[in-house]
Amino acid sequence: MNQNELLDAKKHIIRISRDLHEIGLLVRTWGNISSRVDDDHMLITPSGIRYEDLTPEMIVQVNINDLSYEGEYKPSSELKVHAAAYKVRKDCGFIVHTHQVFATCAGTLGLKKIFSYYEDEDITIPVAAYAMPGTDKLAENVTRTLKKYSDSNGIIMANHGTLCLGKNSNEAVYEAEVMESACNDFLIDVCKMDMTHGVEYGYNSHRDGDSIVYDNSDTPERVKRIHEQIYDKRKDVNYIKHNKSEAALMVSRRANHMKPLLDDFAQLIGVGVKIPNNEDEIYHNIKNSVNVVFAPNDGAYCVGSSEDDAEAVAMVLDKGCIAYIAVMRNGEGHYLSLFECIKMNRHYRKSYSKLADLKK
Repeated sequence: MNQNELLDAKKHIIRISRDLHEIGLLVRTWGNISSRVDDDHMLITPSGIRYEDLTPEMIVQVNINDLSYEGEYKPSSELKVHAAAYKVRKDCGFIVHTHQVFATCAGTLGLKKIFSYYEDEDITIPVAAYAMPGTDKLAENVTRTLKKYSDSNGIIMANHGTLCLGKNSNEAVYEAEVMESACNDFLIDVCKMDMTHGVEYGYNSHRDGDSIVYDNSDTPERVKRIHEQIYDKRKDVNYIKHNKSEAALMVSRRANHMKPLLDDFAQLIGVGVKIPNNEDEIYHNIKNSVNVVFAPNDGAYCVGSSEDDAEAVAMVLDKGCIAYIAVMRNGEGHYLSLFECIKMNRHYRKSYSKLADLKK
């Protein structure tokens, strides 16, 4: 590619990322997109920058063989997975990696393949074995799966997200859309859960100096006490988002402990969340290392130092609750180990979240 073609390719990646962001398949800084430049190089989105903030100079050119790159922007942490896919599939020209809800949740059930359908045609979606994000092991698992299922252009990375390939962006995006629809049908048919996703807010608040400002003037005193307890115990919290989504409400009514099933849950929320049996137990469940506080029968309070952080926690919690319900109804699932959760949570807190803040 000459410089003009390279610039056009970078602009195209940005346009596709924003299209996927608008339809909800890409959110915040999660997931990544790449396109092949030639046999030895690819363009990929950077790490820790929101899709709506991307500019062409932020798109990074990476050597597929040795993963070297130039420039001030760091490529996505999943560059190894993208490079591995381009090596296996020589005809692949574009890759979309998402954390889309239904496909990601289906990938927590411990299955090697998801059998579903799309527009009356049966389809099979392979699931690559779990490995921690950004690792050589994950790239190896993806390589193995793509080689074994050479006719599949879309795979699920267990407990993580999807990888959708195409000769061009249209094919890769289509694969992502098909996979999400098929996995939604799979969860309905196999796990008996026709469940909506998306945050439903109840009573939110934020700090204003030493005062608490509630978004709703009619916030009940019972709820205010929970907000006060959280701010009292978590001096680092400035925003609270009360998530009353269908999935969050169901977990708050029927569970007593959530172990992470998803990478982003471990990263943003913590290594596990307890659900109290009554409101008297709430204060004791407010932990510095956990960014969610459940209220019995009333969803969860998602916290953050900024409004954006609290909203991100609320979104990840909703997906995590859907995954938890799917596993409970399926009767089997693959939970992340405590070691994996601790390592990812520490890495996110120390590295990734700080990078995102710098790029705001």
